[in-house]
Amino acid sequence: MPIYSLFPEPIYFSTLERALTKKELRTLNTYQKKTYPNMSNITSTEDYVLNNKALKNLKKDLDTRVMDYFDKVICPTNPVVPYITQSWINYTTTDQFHHKHSHSNSVISGIFYISADKNVDSVKFYRNELHIDRIQLHVTNYNTFNSTDWKFPVETGNIFLFRSSLIHGVDQKKGNNTRISLSFNVFLKGRLGNKAGLTELILE
Repeated sequence: MPIYSLFPEPIYFSTLERALTKKELRTLNTYQKKTYPNMSNITSTEDYVLNNKALKNLKKDLDTRVMDYFDKVICPTNPVVPYITQSWINYTTTDQFHHKHSHSNSVISGIFYISADKNVDSVKFYRNELHIDRIQLHVTNYNTFNSTDWKFPVETGNIFLFRSSLIHGVDQKKGNNTRISLSFNVFLKGRLGNKAGLTELILE
């Protein structure tokens, strides 16, 4: 008998199909000079990293993925334009981690891995706590139906996009490398909702 996956949680995966240029790497490296402790790892003080003109091509590459996400997942009928709002860099070294969290005031969030090793680095997504089964049984084979969290290995150049309300985090860091990731949020411009249904919202 068929088993249908109703209302699945979309996780968009892509890879930057080029190496970062020397200019881009130099620019990104400058942000490591000004950081602050973020509970369990380190975050850049600059939180509009992608507004730097030296990173315009990287921003364009990420914008392309965001548009692809909206075309394939959201499929809006109204003319809406997603755009990147804040963007910042996280640095995670040995034994550090990134606490479980979600992103407010954002529709879609993304992660671009500037430097990561798939043998020791990963990102973990968590099932909404409201949907966690009140009766828990021992599971022999985990799948997308019975799991409460799911981990993806990550490496340099990987790009993830997901709903900003989705809880995510990073387990305690293994390996001696510094995991460097650029996180960003996405909001919308245009006509949202439905005029006849009294849900219309026009954002310029």
